[in-house]
Amino acid sequence: KIMEKEGYVSLWIGNIKSDDELMAYVELEYTDDGDCIPSKFLKDFSIDIDDFDEDFIERVCHENKVSSISELISGCSYEEIILPKIEEKMEGQFQDKVNSAILLYNFDFDEKIDRVNTSQYTFTFICSVKYK
Repeated sequence: KIMEKEGYVSLWIGNIKSDDELMAYVELEYTDDGDCIPSKFLKDFSIDIDDFDEDFIERVCHENKVSSISELISGCSYEEIILPKIEEKMEGQFQDKVNSAILLYNFDFDEKIDRVNTSQYTFTFICSVKYK
C-alpha cells in the first residue's frame, strides 16, 4: 500500500533527549553515490523511502515535556486546520507528557507499527488527518 497521499498529515509523538537527536533520528543520509540511506525513524516504522518526500517532514522538540497536543505542535504548518482534527481523534486522551512530535505531510501512515520504545527515545503513531 502506498502511503504517500496528497492532503494528509501523519503524526507521531514521543520523547527524545534533544532536538539534535531528533534531527539525527529523522534526517536522511546519502552515500557518496547519492543513494539514500533510510533514517532510523523510517526503519523503526517500516516506512518505504519512496513513499514520502523528505521536504514534507516537520519535527518539534521542546526542552520540557508538555501535556497537551496544542502545546506540542503549536507553530507547526497547518496547525489551525489539523489541531482540532487531531484533538478529536485523540478524544482528549493525552496520557504521557511528551517533548517531541514528527509530522509527515502528504502521507497517510497505515499503522503496521504504532509504537517504538528504546532507551534513547519513544515514539507513538497518533493518527493521520486531512489538512487540505
